[in-house]
Formats: sequence, structure tokens, C-alpha cells
Amino acid sequence: MSQSANLAEVLTLAEIMSRSDEKTFARGKAYFHGGKVSRLEEKDGGVRAIVRGTEPYNVELTTRYGGLTCYCDCPVSRAASFCKHAVAVALSWLENSGTEVFQPDEETQPKKPRKKRKTYAEQVHEYVASLDADALRTWLMEAVERDVALRDKLLLAARSANASDLPGMKSAVRQATRVRRAMHDWREVAEYSEGLFSLRDVLRARLNGPNAADVVELAELAIDEAESSLERMDDSNGYVLPAINELAAIHLEACERTRPEPEKLAERLFRFQLEGQWGTFHDVFPAYAEALGDVGLRIYRELLNEQWSELPALATSNSAYAYDSRRSKVTHAMAALAEFDGDVDALIRIKSKDLSTSYQFLQVASLCRDHGRLDEGLAWAERGIEELKKNFDPELLAFCIDGYLSRGDVDKADAYAWRRFVSHTGALAFKALLKVATATGKHDETRQRALEHMWDCVGKEEAGKAKRSIWDTTTRTELVKVYLAEHDNEAAWNAFTGGPVATQIVQQMAAVRAVTHPRDALVIYHNLLPGTVARGTGAAQYKDAFEIVQAIAALRGKLGEDAQFAAELDEIRRTYRAKRNFMVLLNTLS
Repeated sequence: MSQSANLAEVLTLAEIMSRSDEKTFARGKAYFHGGKVSRLEEKDGGVRAIVRGTEPYNVELTTRYGGLTCYCDCPVSRAASFCKHAVAVALSWLENSGTEVFQPDEETQPKKPRKKRKTYAEQVHEYVASLDADALRTWLMEAVERDVALRDKLLLAARSANASDLPGMKSAVRQATRVRRAMHDWREVAEYSEGLFSLRDVLRARLNGPNAADVVELAELAIDEAESSLERMDDSNGYVLPAINELAAIHLEACERTRPEPEKLAERLFRFQLEGQWGTFHDVFPAYAEALGDVGLRIYRELLNEQWSELPALATSNSAYAYDSRRSKVTHAMAALAEFDGDVDALIRIKSKDLSTSYQFLQVASLCRDHGRLDEGLAWAERGIEELKKNFDPELLAFCIDGYLSRGDVDKADAYAWRRFVSHTGALAFKALLKVATATGKHDETRQRALEHMWDCVGKEEAGKAKRSIWDTTTRTELVKVYLAEHDNEAAWNAFTGGPVATQIVQQMAAVRAVTHPRDALVIYHNLLPGTVARGTGAAQYKDAFEIVQAIAALRGKLGEDAQFAAELDEIRRTYRAKRNFMVLLNTLS
């Protein structure tokens, strides 16, 4: 019901009209009135149907990702967000749900409220209720011949009903889970996942019967086959993994209720955990602790410790080998076991076996802090900064800053804050530095020192003695941002006009300057317009360029120079007359 309510909130006539242009809406409306929509079905928070256009097209409208999303396999839908087929399906769903949708010929006379139309589901339900058993069997067998998913579901139920037929159940499980060809169509993938959910229901029913012990083996078979099949399909919509996780939940429940042989269960779980490609058994502990018992836990520990002992310790010089899938799984399992035991010292030893990256040092430091051992955490963070030299993550510095602030050691907090600032000088770093300086009572002197450092960087960069990363804007640009953030507009203007700055800051500077010096802003806007138009040409989107023209118009109006703006607008039109979309926007200006 919640999914249906969500669909009703999102899929409205107003939403449809806003998503489609006038021509598309009119064509979709004609398809709707012409009865082109068939097999309308509401399911999983969405609605599906087939629309008979030049050929049959499959349409799905879904709220799976929060808003209304349209999928249609027509050529137009690849380029447009809402095609005519989607409009037709949406209107059909609205009418079917009882919403008043306009008639083919608009009526000018007031009409009586019409009786709410029964939904397709209600009509079918009433008809089915009137059928006898033989008629129902006939309909069902006809459906089975056409619907492979329904056939497999019934086959599973039939074989499950024969409680002693374990080989037959295995065969049915394989048939429901195994895929031998590539599967790219999302509808096929969705049907496959529905089959897995049906299998889950069958296994749960079997778990409540006399042959419950079979469920562990059947669930493991189903998971193995489904994971192998997942490698052959495009599950971009995320249909299959949730179904596999449901099978894993049944496996856990079956282990807890039937208590299979603990030694063999431990061996299998360990193998699944290390060899699995999809993380289905990523968290054996603490989930399977009860099912394994003391005996199974001992076997699991032995297997895990054997693998752990084979892993070499990784130092910073081995960073090229920092990530290894098997190592990651073994480390995770060891850490989970240490957490299960409540052994913090063991957890620190496990995490510190890999110190190849900043992230690893930060993990160990955070672990110490979270268990009330801040001094140890700071030692680990400082060791990481020292050993990694220039390649450490600034988060290690942030850890030290926060740690020393919490201890009241303001000198060390200031020192690490300054080190963080100079390692990546910029407006955001400046703000973070002053936040620490305020906490340590050194705001004014730190601000002055930071500004002097930034101006020194500007001089070196513009003299060619220093170079910023290609991902960073110039320090002069960052200085302009700093002054603008402090509302020191005159200092910002002086920095802005003193040398080259990034384009991204120009429009903001112009808007600020326009308040007190509109003619300066006009010069900036005119210089900015050509590049902005050029950037919009690729996608024929000229919103930013049009905003600049609007700003020029506003400033000319403020100065009482409407005639001059009219001349400027004519010149802009002549210059960019080939940009049709831009011309459409400009024509809205007088």
C-alpha cells in the first residue's frame, strides 16, 4: 500500500504535463483515448504497460529512486525524458485509479460526478471469484504455458510438496537459478529476481516441514548458482542482490534451527567468505556464532588463523601491494572475530598489520581513540604523517588537531592546523585554520600570518617560481574567495584586478562590485559573456549567458541608460544570431 500511495503522490496529471512538451503530450493523449495501452500492471512501486505505436513498446513508470522515472524502449525515449508512450501509460493509470482525466472532446457543460471506475485488479478479482475449480485450472495452465516465471514457481512448489524428493528439489533449484546466456534486458533480470524471491518462499515453507534439514544445502546451492548467474547479467537496477541476500537470510535461519554438523559448516562458511565474489557471506561473525557453537567456532578460528599467519606485514614502502581482495577478506574476518571476543588489543594488532596507506594509519588511530586510548591514537597518526612524508592524507592532520584540542594542548593543535593549511593553501583551508585559531585564542595573529603566506604564494606563482596542482585554482583566486567570504569587498576587488583569476569567481565578483561600482561590473560582464556563450554551445544551453545579459540590463536600468542597453542588446543579437536557443531567451527581453 505504501508503494501505491507513493506512486499516487508522484504520478499526477500536473507532473505528466510538466515532463512533456505540448506536442508529445497531445500525441500521448491521443494514444490513451485511442486504446493503445494494454497489459497495464502496477507492481513494486511502479506501473508497466505495452503501448501499440508503430510497433509494440514496453513502458515502465517507477518511483524506485524517489522521483518519477520513465523507461521506454522506443527510440525517442533515449533522448527525451518523457515520450508519448509514457504519457499514454500515465494517463491510463490515472484513469484506472479513479482520477478524473479529460475526455476526447472537452465538455463545456457541467457534468455530474461519475462513479469511481473499478481498477483492472478489482475487475479481475471479481471475475476469478466467480469461477469454479475446473475453470481456474484451465486459466492457470494456459498462463503457465505463456509465463516461464510462473511455471518455475509452480514447479518449485510442486516438488517441495514431495518432502522426500531432495534430488528433485535440487534440480528445481538449479532450473530457477541457473542462467546460461548473457542477460541485458532489465525486464528479464527483474523476472529472474522474482523467481529467486519465490524460491525463498518455497525454502521457508520447507523449513517449517519435516525435511527442514534439507534447506541449508538447498540454500547454499541456490546462492552459488545465483551468484554465478549474476556474472552473466546487467543488474544495474539492483534487482538480484537483494534476492540473493534473502536466500542468505534463509540459510542463516536454517542453520540456527537445524544445527548442521558444526565442523563442516565452519569449513563451508570459511570457503564462502573467502571465495565469494558478491559479499553474501562477508559477515560470518557474529551472525553465525550461535549456529556454529563452540566446536564450529574453534574450527573457524583455526582456518582463519592459518590464512592470517601467511599474510606479510605491509609498511609504507609496500604501498603498491596495499590492496588485495583475499587479504581484505581475511583481515575483515579477523577483525570481526576480535570484536566478537571484545579484544581491543587484538583488533589493534590486526589493523596495524597493514600500514601501507594513510587510511590504514587513520583506522588504527581512530580505533584507539574510540576505545578511550587517545594518546595511542595520536601516536599512530603522527607516525603515519612522519612515515608517509608528503603522501599522507590531510585527515591524519585533522585527527591530530582534534585530538590535541580535546587534550587542551593548544600549541600542538595550532602547529598541526598550520601544517594542514600550508599543505593545501586555499579559502576552505583558511576557514578551517581560523576555526582552530579561534578555539586556541590566536585568531588575529593566525589570520595575518595566513594572509601573508597566501600573498607570498601569489608572488611565487606569478613569477613562475611555484606551481599549483592542475586541479587547484590559483592562490590569487583563493584570496579573492577569502576576502569575499569576509565581506571585505574592496580587498577582494584589489586582489581580483591585480592578476589572473579563475573564471568561476568572476561572476560573483561582478555581482558584489555592482552594488557600489556598477560600471566596473558592466565591464566584467561584457568580458565574461563570450566565453560563457561558448561554453553553453555544446549542449545548446544558454542559461548562464542569459543571466549575464539580464545583469547588464539591470545595471543599465539602475544607471538610467535603457537606450544604451537597447544598443548593446542589438549588438549581442547580431554577434550570436546563429545561436538559436540563445536568441529565444534574448527575445524575452524588451
